[in-house]
Amino acid sequence: MRTFRIFTAVYSALMFLVGVALFATWLLLDLHGFPKGLCQGGGGALIVLSVYLAVTLVRRGNKDSSGREYWLPSRDAGEQP
Repeated sequence: MRTFRIFTAVYSALMFLVGVALFATWLLLDLHGFPKGLCQGGGGALIVLSVYLAVTLVRRGNKDSSGREYWLPSRDAGEQP
């Protein structure tokens, strides 16, 4: 599981960098037409997808190293008199 999390983090960072590189290519080379749309669309999609992967990676971790779920205050709310 830990290897998967590291791989996903690296993959997400790599996708973000490629997306930024596509945007930079479009801005630096002043592209028009199809190449402009390819750089804008591909760069935007890669950036959005990398942020999605990073957020799901962070939010997925609801267990500690021993395998127990983290404590949530909302679970104890129904048990009090």
